[in-house]
Amino acid sequence: MFQSEQISILILTVFLGALFYIVGTKLKGLDPKSKPKGLALLAVLYVQTLSKLTIENMGEKHGKRMSAYIGTVFIMILVFNMSGLLGLSAPTSNFSVTLTLAFITWILIQMAKVQENGWGGYFKGFFEPFFPFVIPNVFGTIAPLISLSLRLFGNILSGTVIMTLLYSFTAWLSSFVPVIGGLNPIGVIVAPVLHLYFDMFSAFLQAFIFISLTSIMIAVEYSE
Repeated sequence: MFQSEQISILILTVFLGALFYIVGTKLKGLDPKSKPKGLALLAVLYVQTLSKLTIENMGEKHGKRMSAYIGTVFIMILVFNMSGLLGLSAPTSNFSVTLTLAFITWILIQMAKVQENGWGGYFKGFFEPFFPFVIPNVFGTIAPLISLSLRLFGNILSGTVIMTLLYSFTAWLSSFVPVIGGLNPIGVIVAPVLHLYFDMFSAFLQAFIFISLTSIMIAVEYSE
């Protein structure tokens, strides 16, 4: 049986795939001499903004190379976080999803270490400044994986739990209202304000924090 998060992932993946295809088609059909409009303009502005942010964090060389990944992950996490507005379960409230996203970033961090130091320097780093430090160095290497995955998972899950409790509580209060109590009118009045925070502001904030930490953690491993 599919879990609600798995169904959400399938729906949102199809949506994002269709969106990327439509945007790509519009960008290919642009006239280089004319200004883009509508969806194409939004796509151009988005790419410019994310590229600038990534280059500022990682430098010209590595920022340009990583901007496509950073930009894609941001859209994916943002849409996943905001899916509650559509009545879907947020995929990022499932730890396996956030762990997978964090694992990709973690692999890129390790690749940056190897590119900068070589395989010999990479393994040598576990024993610096001297051999007994191998244990804390191993934990330090794994820490970004745990930190990134749990931070995103915990914040989105907590918002989901709070909204679920809110609806349960307002439904109980509404049950005392004659005639319309079964429609949960109190929840309809109170919930939009919290949805604005948890499903929009917090959704954007968590996606931004994830890509910011990703770009910074990777940039730290390069000497440039």
